[in-house]
Amino acid sequence: MTYPPPDDRFRHLLAQRINCHVDTWKLAFFIAGAIVDDPEIRAELDRVAAAHAAGQPCGDRNCRACFTAATDGPPAP
Repeated sequence: MTYPPPDDRFRHLLAQRINCHVDTWKLAFFIAGAIVDDPEIRAELDRVAAAHAAGQPCGDRNCRACFTAATDGPPAP
């Protein structure tokens, strides 16, 4: 079996990060579940993914991909 499981990867990856800051894995998994199930968060993730897939900046000032694209400059000939 691989970890995280492919059918619940997002929740497990979030829980792994959260677990460093809370007392129990159960609490981390509960918080991660609430994040994954939140429709506003899902909509924002979809919006960012669509912008990146279209090669456009997502507009998030903390987006590492957009920052890297903006600071790398034009491709070399």
